[in-house]
Amino acid sequence: MQAHGAARCSAAPFAIAALVVVIAWTACRAPVVAPLGASGAHRGANVLLITVDTLRRDRVGAFNGPSGLTPALDGLAASGARYTQAFTTAPLTLPAHASILTGLEPRHHGIRNNTSFQLRGTTPTLASLLQKAGYRTGAFVGAFVLDGRFGLSAGFDIYDDRLPRDQRRSFEFARRRGGEVVKLAADWILDPARAPGPWFAWIHLFDPHAPYDAPPPYRDQWPAYDAGVAYTDAMIGELLTRLRADRALDDTLTIVTADHGESLGEHGEATHGLFAYDATLAVPLLISAPWVKAAVVDAPVTHTDLVPTILDIIGAPPLEHGDGLSLVHAVPLDRPIFFEALDASITRGWAPLQGVVQNRWKFIDLPEPELYDLSADPHEQHNRAGSDPRQASLARMLPPIAVAAPSGSALDRDATQRLRSLGYVGGVAPARRVTVADDPKRLVALNEAFNDALTAFDAGRRSTALDGFLAVLRERPDFDAARTSAATVLADAGRDREAVALLRDGLARHESPELLAKLGATLRDAGDLPASADAYTRARQLGDQNPDALNDLATVLAQLHRVDEARALFKELLARDPKASTTWFNLGLLDLQSRDPHNASDALRRAVTLDPGYGDAWNALGASLAGDDRGAAIDAWKRAERLLPRDYDLLFNLATSMAEGPSPRDALPYLQRFVREAPAERYAADISRVRQTIAKLERAGG
Repeated sequence: MQAHGAARCSAAPFAIAALVVVIAWTACRAPVVAPLGASGAHRGANVLLITVDTLRRDRVGAFNGPSGLTPALDGLAASGARYTQAFTTAPLTLPAHASILTGLEPRHHGIRNNTSFQLRGTTPTLASLLQKAGYRTGAFVGAFVLDGRFGLSAGFDIYDDRLPRDQRRSFEFARRRGGEVVKLAADWILDPARAPGPWFAWIHLFDPHAPYDAPPPYRDQWPAYDAGVAYTDAMIGELLTRLRADRALDDTLTIVTADHGESLGEHGEATHGLFAYDATLAVPLLISAPWVKAAVVDAPVTHTDLVPTILDIIGAPPLEHGDGLSLVHAVPLDRPIFFEALDASITRGWAPLQGVVQNRWKFIDLPEPELYDLSADPHEQHNRAGSDPRQASLARMLPPIAVAAPSGSALDRDATQRLRSLGYVGGVAPARRVTVADDPKRLVALNEAFNDALTAFDAGRRSTALDGFLAVLRERPDFDAARTSAATVLADAGRDREAVALLRDGLARHESPELLAKLGATLRDAGDLPASADAYTRARQLGDQNPDALNDLATVLAQLHRVDEARALFKELLARDPKASTTWFNLGLLDLQSRDPHNASDALRRAVTLDPGYGDAWNALGASLAGDDRGAAIDAWKRAERLLPRDYDLLFNLATSMAEGPSPRDALPYLQRFVREAPAERYAADISRVRQTIAKLERAGG
């Protein structure tokens, strides 16, 4: 039986295919029957939460999507509860997932975009609450935007966010395929050595996200975006098949949703994050379990409902402070759903966007306000603002927008680079009064031009990227992210003076910490260390607490032999975030520079423990150990060599150290690879020496 609007509304019923469906008119206040069972009836049930990045609701077959695109999700929908009016709290990955995992709206959990905030350590999460209830907890994420440093790792026994390290700016190196993620998750769930008791697993799949590069055969069968959806659905299907075969779903609550959708050109937006139309705001939501009744639920629900629903089903204590409702109980049809999209306001100074949906009417609060009747106008083409009395009542519901100062504590240099590779550019715009000219509707073409330039830069088309960034700046000289991006292109091309001039021109317009930090980086790379230190210091004086800039300042101070100041900065950063592997690495390098290998090795061990894939840290650890423990140094260099196979200085150190050790013939494969692969123009003398060593070892071996 399908659950639809309850029968106490004033609207008259009518029959469709022998099912009685009651239409919930605007005036209806009756709740919708929930199909999830009674509160606390399934204590100790396992919890499987799957979040699919960038999945439009209308791409799932169960929500009138294309036939055959999502058979695994359609199968879940056929036997579970399907929520047709589910919405995200924000069309960005990190704020949306923070709401999914805390039950709080962004204004309460504090994360307002992907680049500038970190979840407070005191905020309860679903994982921390279930961990206290005796669950083992594991998370497996597909992209760096959900790296543990952003605070969502709280309460997880294992938070698997291991991604390949690469300094190239390319989409593919900031994420991993869904197949890898679901395998890791299933291995953890089904681990034969697992502790007894219930489990909670969160799986994040990133594949529908731009640049839409699904593997074959999906890319050959579907349009680019749909191919990523089809691949993700297939991976979910493989996961569910494996878990069912082990009977791991017999007592498991399974929830699948998306963090947000994708515009695909609607309203002029190619991807997501700028607007909050239903192309990005509407999400699929499926809840399945052996005890859940098959149902279609038309009540308005949101991501903040997931935590209270899960806690209610398994009989755990409810959230003390939350914004959501438990879907175990009937949900009022006239419930307001709040949302926001503040990234462009935070990073560019454009008008902040927030809004509310109630009774199928949507109000978007902007300098040019928008009002849509979603029942009659589902694609939001006819703005009713100024002509309908509902506007005033919806507007009065909205709270004042108050954005706390970004914590900055989440981002170090590595985080900044990896987020940029996903198309996210941070920074904080100067505060000022916005006008109609700052409404994102008037700036959407500029937004797309900026994103196109980022894509060109990531694809190696630097000239095209530079032209694009400069065109944006001619229209909006205050677009700091475009200015810093243009400076990056110039500096990468060796045009340091032009990059410095461009940044100083921006600083003449307004003294921005972001521009000062970028100026510091550009001057550092150009070799002007004193001026670089001055720029970074000024940025810090203006309130820039981003670890990217503070790490850079400390590194520059170390190069200027201002070692005590550099060490104090590194210690300050570690006091804020003891899990910052890059900071431990930099501190280790500083100790190596100061001829303190013992403290250096301690710091570098911390770096590789926090991030076992940190090849540069393994390399430096080997250097710190070489004087006292050759065997340990060789072990570290072997780890580094697997991660950095084209670092020929590292390969030389490893090979020659092994050749001088107790088992010199073990060095032959490394020595031979050095001779075969190292660039002769740089390593001619070393290649000659290595050849002599190879000959000596071969003679000794008979």
